[in-house]
Amino acid sequence: MSVNALAKRRVVVDASLVIDLYAAPSDARASIAEEAFSWVAARLVEAYAPRLLMVEVAGVLARHLSEEDLSLVLASFPPVRLVPEELFYDEALRIARSTGSRAADAYYIAVASVVNGVLLTNDKRQGQNARKAGIEAYYLIEEMKKARQSLVSSR
Repeated sequence: MSVNALAKRRVVVDASLVIDLYAAPSDARASIAEEAFSWVAARLVEAYAPRLLMVEVAGVLARHLSEEDLSLVLASFPPVRLVPEELFYDEALRIARSTGSRAADAYYIAVASVVNGVLLTNDKRQGQNARKAGIEAYYLIEEMKKARQSLVSSR
């Protein structure tokens, strides 16, 4: 087995996936998020996201959780490496221009580009725009099995 085969894959997790970990609208979405983050916890993959992730997650979860519960969530956040905007801003602008994606989506896609990672999302449009930008992406609601095979089954 080569050294590269043992290297951890880098993934970029978006807000939809993190939100589903704590406040999914269905058990199926919660299960998807739990499995994806189990890969991170087991160190099968390294997770990245733009710093914007924290703002998006806090804003959405504040609508569903008490302030006390929100503080607990933010204190026990999954191990995601937050990438500062200055490292990917130009790439995000290029992606927004070339794909027409929403601003936040361009941030996640750009982080995947700069860390050479795979985008994991529960947002269909974001997955489509990532592919349009040439980024490997999985819309986990429909592609969990494929993502599992690509990212963790061969480990």
